[in-house]
Amino acid sequence: MHEHRTTAPLAVVTGGSEGLGLAIADALAADGANLVIVARDRDKLRAAAEELGRHGTTVHTVSAELSALDAPAQIAAQVADLTDRVDTLVNSVGAAHFSSLADTTVDAMHTMWHLNVQVPLLLSRHLLPALLNARGSIINISSYWAHKMVAGRPSAAYSATRGALNSMTLALANELGPQGVRVNAIAPGAVHTPTYERSHLAPMTVEQRTAHDQRIEQSYPLGRLGTAHDVAAAAAYLASAQWTTGAVLAVDGGLTVR
Repeated sequence: MHEHRTTAPLAVVTGGSEGLGLAIADALAADGANLVIVARDRDKLRAAAEELGRHGTTVHTVSAELSALDAPAQIAAQVADLTDRVDTLVNSVGAAHFSSLADTTVDAMHTMWHLNVQVPLLLSRHLLPALLNARGSIINISSYWAHKMVAGRPSAAYSATRGALNSMTLALANELGPQGVRVNAIAPGAVHTPTYERSHLAPMTVEQRTAHDQRIEQSYPLGRLGTAHDVAAAAAYLASAQWTTGAVLAVDGGLTVR
């Protein structure tokens, strides 16, 4: 006999105050999930919670500096004070530093390894009892940079962390599947988020922006950058897809088929 759920599912979303994390939290709340959103900036968290609250589900916030080594344990402890069941864990926080091999620093490597690999692994570990309790799922946000390189933009250290996250996703799907927990990842193409706007588009001249737009049209079969909603729709699917585990879903407008 299947257990009858009398309460709404609960989703924990790191990086839930803006960009992809906020869009994913919004999509999950629209499907009826209560939320715990995790981010560093308290003001952004407050604004995000107010925005997400329009769906009528409960929104909790956890302010945490994920670069701290003890952050996963501290976040899990705060979640445990709220619930003993986690239906969906979305590991959305990450860091990207692009540099040539000659210019790659140990500090940049450590930062990316910690945020892109260790935090998802350790947060999954600390929340595992709650995930097992709910027979829930983990969704890791990866990147096309795990296996698609771009001329003139060296990415060895960053690509290595994304490849590791993909491999970790497959290994955890294999390990946790028999216990009823699904583990999947999303590998987005370039997505027009606030971070992309600030770090990539804003510094461009008009001529550079025109060239950028032309490259996007040529590189992507669907002819455009992604939106946060595109990725959020995929996350909502994976959160509910009860016979899908071990998938690294390309949500990239066809970028990786060329």
